[in-house]
Amino acid sequence: PYASGTNKPASNKQKMPYDVDHEVRLVQFHIARIGKKEGETYTCTFGEIFNDETCEQIFESLVGSLKAAKKRGIINFDGQMLLMPVHKDVVITLLQPLPDGVVVEPPKPVDDNAK
Repeated sequence: PYASGTNKPASNKQKMPYDVDHEVRLVQFHIARIGKKEGETYTCTFGEIFNDETCEQIFESLVGSLKAAKKRGIINFDGQMLLMPVHKDVVITLLQPLPDGVVVEPPKPVDDNAK
């Protein structure tokens, strides 16, 4: 079976929309979970969030999510982009934590057959 109008096999993978707002909230939640509280904010290193088991399973593109959060003023770190292992010790500061008690769930696959 080929995908409609192509000579490529149809894919059975579920496609997930990329919700930047949700990804930024995930960044906020997980930096607070992993990081050290410093006054009203939290800090962690890129290596800590990159190597976190939960984050490994959740983020499709951690680097992209961090860049989006930085662009929105949610987090701050030195440089434009973080790459492992070169930037593993770079400190990420959460400038705008989520309100206390807010839990952000990982995205769920989209069911294209749901009506």
